[in-house]
Amino acid sequence: LDQLFDGEADALSQDDLEPAAGFDDPALATLVARATELAGTSGDPKLRILIKHVKRLVADGFSPVVFCRYIATAHYLHRSLSPALSKIRVALVTGEDAAQQRAATVESLADEDQCVLVSTDCLSEGINLQDSFDAVVHYDLSWNPTRHEQREGRVDRFGQHSPKVRATL
Repeated sequence: LDQLFDGEADALSQDDLEPAAGFDDPALATLVARATELAGTSGDPKLRILIKHVKRLVADGFSPVVFCRYIATAHYLHRSLSPALSKIRVALVTGEDAAQQRAATVESLADEDQCVLVSTDCLSEGINLQDSFDAVVHYDLSWNPTRHEQREGRVDRFGQHSPKVRATL
């Protein structure tokens, strides 16, 4: 069994908080200021590609879940995707939400014809997403492909009504 499971490195964490950092370092303050300048579609080519890709998925009739690793990334993507997809609902679920709130948010999307969900890995286990979603976009890539399989397994599973399920990196 040890050969199949790498211990804690393979375990899906129960939270999605960013690692702690000391903010008293002037070099870090400079880096944060530069990163802030690059945020948004004008300075972030990965975000531009994501928006274009999600728009294409929606145009093709899919309702995607966009998975990312950190809470801050999920908020950033939600803030960016919501205005870009103004005609459909774009929801957000992170580890900041209690388990009941996560489930309630997912349930509230069941009545939507089409929707987009931005989530951290807090939804990669435990809550079935096959009733409302039929595509998975991995915004952040993990070194461990098991994490990608866990994310996809929430959507591409028994009970999925869509004849096609997309998973993209």
